[in-house]
Amino acid sequence: MPDQLDLDAGQRLRAAVQALKSSLAPVRAAAPVSSVFGRAAAAVRADAHPPAHGAALANRFRHVETTALLPGTTLALLVAPTPEVADDLAASCRQLVAGGAVVVVLGPHLPRAVSDRSRPLTVPLRADDALSHEWGLIACGPARRVAFLARREPAGPESWQWLTTRDTVAVQRAATAILERVPFLRLRVPLLSD
Repeated sequence: MPDQLDLDAGQRLRAAVQALKSSLAPVRAAAPVSSVFGRAAAAVRADAHPPAHGAALANRFRHVETTALLPGTTLALLVAPTPEVADDLAASCRQLVAGGAVVVVLGPHLPRAVSDRSRPLTVPLRADDALSHEWGLIACGPARRVAFLARREPAGPESWQWLTTRDTVAVQRAATAILERVPFLRLRVPLLSD
């Protein structure tokens, strides 16, 4: 009879665990709501600009991209609003990696590729993540920090609030907001040398 009691207890325990797991399955962690643009803009209000059309911001973005490609960038974080933006910047991302930087690209509909740091790391964004409405590039190294950050305006899909900054606090806050979404990569914003 003890075998029957052990069997019944084992079955009840397994059924309880399965019931617990099945009730938790549909529960999903809340999407991150911290805005990369918002964190930086709060630090340097003077660097934030009125909304502009996305095409008009391309030169501002390219300037930060060029600065990122200079020697000394050890961490580059890219938030791509569309896969096409990520594709457009693929060559620059590969050059950054070849120069010794860790490159992380986040965006909607990107494939998840996080195991090979000899290539840019890509992480898909959830549709309900606040970053799915943002666009940015942050380049950090021991000697400099620079960022282009933009947030889509609700008024129109091509209208963006934007800023460019070299302010160390603003760039630190923005980079931290991105890295909070990828804690499994165990990355930190590099320290500035004195």
